[in-house]
Amino acid sequence: MSSLSIRVPREDFENLKFELLGLGFCEREVLGALWSLSDGNTHLVLYPSGTLLLQGKYKEDIKELIFSRLNVPQRVMVGCDESGKGDVFGPLLLCCAVIKPEYYRKVLELNPRDCKKMKDEEVVEKAKALRSFCELRCRCVEPLELNLMWEQVGNLNRVLDKLYGEILKELEESYPSADFFVDAYSARNPFGGRVVFKPKGEENLSVAVASVLARAGFLEWLDAQGLPKGSSPDSLSLARALYQKDPEGAKKLLKTFFL
Repeated sequence: MSSLSIRVPREDFENLKFELLGLGFCEREVLGALWSLSDGNTHLVLYPSGTLLLQGKYKEDIKELIFSRLNVPQRVMVGCDESGKGDVFGPLLLCCAVIKPEYYRKVLELNPRDCKKMKDEEVVEKAKALRSFCELRCRCVEPLELNLMWEQVGNLNRVLDKLYGEILKELEESYPSADFFVDAYSARNPFGGRVVFKPKGEENLSVAVASVLARAGFLEWLDAQGLPKGSSPDSLSLARALYQKDPEGAKKLLKTFFL
């Protein structure tokens, strides 16, 4: 059975279910789903990630119906996330994604979500589509620069404070009435009440977009250099070998504070 998937904002989970039940859909049990509905022709399954799977003959029609029921935000949303923080090789890549109301539906149709729950190929594919219409502010901190920043500060979270602070300041000037969200990377909010700073930030659509874009950029950097992702024993072993052979050259490829 063919299927398609879209993203449903968390704030619409229950209202959407209520409206569909009122249109003749009935509940059914699906393991791992928040809810599942069917009218006999089209089957819907909503997962905790916000992914709504649609299957059946009239899935396109139901998709259009669902979009007509969702509330479109009236203000710009800006979401920020980073990639590479836990990988021994590669840069630290921060992205802030600007989601304007007129592009809200296009983003939902691409179903961006936490990139840790997506395959690399899907991340890169979705990022390509998102870049075609989303406004971005990204900062790629190459390993050589990041190693120097680490030597000065000694804490990666404080590095993030500084870098995000610079990006957010620029975006606040461009979009003074926007809503700002950053996926929390520490216990305290370093940006004040102007910015929503909480764990599992990818539950917000704009942060999910930033998550995908940051990870895609990071993966593309690694691919261009032919280097592995992560911090597995094999990755660390390779990093140590490169550092022992050529310390100055290795500083351009890996985060020396992992060693």
